[in-house]
Amino acid sequence: MGISGGLGAVLEGVRASVAALDALVLEDRNLEHPALSASAGDIDVLQRRYELCLGRLEVVARLEAQLAAVKARDAAECLGLQLAMTAPDACLQDRTYAEMSTVEEIAGVLTISSAAAGALVDQYRRVCSLPPVLEALSTGAVSWQHARIIADETEGLDAVGAAALVAHFFDPDAPNPARGAAPAELVPSRFRAKVRGWRERHHPDSIGRRHAKGVADRRMEYSPDRDGGGVKFSV
Repeated sequence: MGISGGLGAVLEGVRASVAALDALVLEDRNLEHPALSASAGDIDVLQRRYELCLGRLEVVARLEAQLAAVKARDAAECLGLQLAMTAPDACLQDRTYAEMSTVEEIAGVLTISSAAAGALVDQYRRVCSLPPVLEALSTGAVSWQHARIIADETEGLDAVGAAALVAHFFDPDAPNPARGAAPAELVPSRFRAKVRGWRERHHPDSIGRRHAKGVADRRMEYSPDRDGGGVKFSV
């Protein structure tokens, strides 16, 4: 099944999340109405409205993950379609130009810099190449932050190594599944530490490759400071 093949299922999940959000908003609106609030009987209206706020936050977090999955699928498919439109006998330079032009267009649509779009598209493509991660993101079982961590930490691993890392954290039937909290139950910083620890134990040679890539990608960016009179830079 291609990238777009599962988009319908993802959109069904999005619609279900929006419907759940609508229901929570409607109940909250009814509790705000004096007559309906008075007929609520023994219900603690303020406590129930507090619970509804928390419920909406939970649904919105799931919806954000589902929409991130839609963006990942579409960005990856944009590149695939652009390359499919490129002549099969095109030289490497032409194929690279086609990919770069697509990244530029994605940057324009998302209103982000070209560098940010390039990094984001790389993460999208990696997530889409890891079906269990894409599935978890599509259902809202994990956030985009968690999916991005997997994309980052599988960089430099071959397909077998990446699949083993994903299975360890996302497949309870794996030979040696991760113990303790599920990925979505861990804050991103803690999840990254666990993923990185596993990768470095099982693929210590990847540390050197990642360091070399980090040195090659190192850059310095200058931008005007907020006070309008200075310049700040980031590395």
